[in-house]
Amino acid sequence: MLRRLKIQNFALVDDLELKFDRGLSALTGETGAGKSVIVTALGLVLGDRADREHIRHGCTRAFVEAEFTIEGMTQRYRTDFAEYIKGQRLTISREVSRDGNSKVRVNGNVATLARLKELTTPLAEILGQHSNRLLLDEDNHMLFLDSFASSIDLCGEVGQLFTTWDKSAAELRRTLRRRDDLERERELLLFQQREICDADIRIGEEDEINNERRILDSSRTLIESASLIESQFGGDKSGVIDSLRVARKELDRMAAIDPKLQEQVKQLEDVDFQLEELRSFVEKYGSSVPDDPNRLEEINQRLDEIYQLKQKYGGSEASTLQALEDIDAKLTDCPDTSALIQRLETQEASDRTAYTKQALQLSEVRRKAAKYLQKLVVKEMSELAIDHGQFDSEFIYEEIADGVEIRGQKVRPHAYGLESCRFLFSANPGEPLKSLVKTASGGEISRLLLALKAAEKKNNRMSHSLMVFDEVDAGIGGQTAIDVGRKIKKISESSQVIVITHLHQIARLADYHYLAVKTGTASKRVTIRVSRLEGPSIERELDRMVALPED
Repeated sequence: MLRRLKIQNFALVDDLELKFDRGLSALTGETGAGKSVIVTALGLVLGDRADREHIRHGCTRAFVEAEFTIEGMTQRYRTDFAEYIKGQRLTISREVSRDGNSKVRVNGNVATLARLKELTTPLAEILGQHSNRLLLDEDNHMLFLDSFASSIDLCGEVGQLFTTWDKSAAELRRTLRRRDDLERERELLLFQQREICDADIRIGEEDEINNERRILDSSRTLIESASLIESQFGGDKSGVIDSLRVARKELDRMAAIDPKLQEQVKQLEDVDFQLEELRSFVEKYGSSVPDDPNRLEEINQRLDEIYQLKQKYGGSEASTLQALEDIDAKLTDCPDTSALIQRLETQEASDRTAYTKQALQLSEVRRKAAKYLQKLVVKEMSELAIDHGQFDSEFIYEEIADGVEIRGQKVRPHAYGLESCRFLFSANPGEPLKSLVKTASGGEISRLLLALKAAEKKNNRMSHSLMVFDEVDAGIGGQTAIDVGRKIKKISESSQVIVITHLHQIARLADYHYLAVKTGTASKRVTIRVSRLEGPSIERELDRMVALPED
C-alpha cells in the first residue's frame, strides 16, 4: 500500500507531499490542473524511464520519493528482495539530474532500474490511456491472459527453454551443413598426425646425422690419413716410435752415469707411452671409419624427410613437434563428425522434450484460464453496462511439418509458447464474436480493461496492492459512469485504489478526495498544488464537477 508520495522540482510541482490510506482515493481537478503529473511522478518510482525534461525549469534536479507498506506480501517476495526490505516498509526514491543521470535508492540502498521494476511490479500498477492502447494491440492480449492466469513465471521458463533448444538446434544445423568440411578437416589432421608420428622426429637428430654424413662422404680421406699417420709412427719400416725407443735406450744409459737425467728419462717414457696410445687409436680409428654407400643413401633420405617436415610445420624440429601437439589438441576439440552429430542430435532432442513439456503445460494453463476469464469478464461487463456483451479468447496456431504436436496438429514453437492469443468481443446480442481491436469503441475498451482487471483481482488476490486508474472513464457518462464507479469501488475493497477522474459519479464514491489546482506564486511562476479535501470542500468540488461539461 502507498503511504506517502513526495515530489520536488518535478514538472510544475515545486514541493509536494501527499499521504494516502486504504480504500478508494479520488484525484480531481480541472483539465490541465496537473493530475497527470502526479501519476507520472508515481510511475517514476515504479520504474518508468526518467526524462530530464521532467525537471522543473530553473532547477538542477528532480526528486520523487514513495513509501509503501508490505504487510501482505508473500515470504517469497521478502526473500527475493531481502537486500532491500527493512521491516514492513519500502522507501523508494528517484533523483533525475540535468546531466541525464538517474539515481535509484530503495531503503537507502542503491538499485538498478531493472531491479526496481522487479521490486515494484507486485506493489502497484498504473492503468490509463496507455493501458487502453495496450489492449488495442492483439500482440499484448497474451500478456493480459498470462497475468490473469499467474503464468508469467511459467512463460519465462518456457522462454528460457526455447532459447536453449533453439541454440542446440542451430548448432546441429550448422554442424550438418558443415559435415563435409568437418570430415575433410579431421582427415587432414589425422593425416598430419600420422605423418609426424611415423617420422618419429626428435630434436637434435638432424645435426647428428649431418655429422655422420660428413664422415661417410670423407671416409676414404679419413682412412688414407689414418694409414699415413700410422706409417709415420712405425708400420713395416722404422718410424717415429722406433726412433724414440732408440733415443730412450741411450738416455737410460746416460742416466745410469748421471742421475740428474732421471727426470728426462721419465718424460721420455711418458712420451713413448702417449705416442703408443695415439698410434693405437689411429689404427683403430682407421679400421672403424665406415665406407657404406647404402648407409649414406639412408641418411640422405632421412635428411630429406626431416627437411620436408620442417618446411610444412614451421622450419625446425621443435616447431614440428609443437605442430603435433596442436594437431592432437584440435583432434580432441574436433571429434569424429558422426559422433559429434549424434551427440548434438541427442542434446537437441533432450532440449526439445524439455521445452515441449513446459510449453504444453503452459498451453493447458492458458486454456483453463481463458475459460474462467471468459465467465468472469462477461459477468463484470454486465455490471459495467454491457449487459449482453460476449467475450472470449481465441488461440491461434501456426502449422508446420516438424513442429510440436498439440491436439493432433504440428505447430510452430515460439519463445512465448505454442500459441498466440487475441480477445474476441461482441457488445450486442445476436452479433457474432469478432476481434476486440476491430469492434470495441473507446468507452467499451475502457470498461473492458476495468473488467479484465476486476477479473484478475478475483482470480489472483495477491496482484498489485495499489491500482491507479488514470482517466479510464474517458468516453462514458450517466448510468455507465455510475456502474464504472461501483466497479472501481468494489476493487478498492481488496486493493488500495487511486482514481484520476472528471466524473462526479466516480468521485463521490471515494473514501478520500484530493484536488489538484494550478496556482501562481509571488514570482508569478505556475505551481501545481494538491490538497486533501474534507467535509464541505468535497461537496463543493463535486458540485463543480456536476456543473462542468464532461471532457
